[in-house]
Amino acid sequence: MDNWYLPMTITPAIGLIILSTSNMLLNLNGEISELDKDKVKNEDIIRLKLLQLKKLSISIVCQYIGLLLFFISGILKASILDSENLFNYLLLGGVTMVTISIFILLIYSLKAVAIRQQHLKI
Repeated sequence: MDNWYLPMTITPAIGLIILSTSNMLLNLNGEISELDKDKVKNEDIIRLKLLQLKKLSISIVCQYIGLLLFFISGILKASILDSENLFNYLLLGGVTMVTISIFILLIYSLKAVAIRQQHLKI
């Protein structure tokens, strides 16, 4: 079965996830910069938001690695006929990296609400 195009069809979806994550990174960075103006008052919130920033950074790295593995698997499958195992391993690696990234984003989202409530003292 010649399915070299499979990883290439998934890449736009991963691109949207990367775009969304990079927007969250930029917004969070802006929030941290704004909170940094009054360090003494916002020290705990800044620390929590820096941990969020770290989670987002790890998530986007996993997305980039997953995307790279998808591209390599598609290129290898299209160019080398006897690479079914390598194709499957690379494809599985890409899916694993993107799945890890989504789990990190889920954890980030759940904790973001608690941090927002703490910041607003609700």
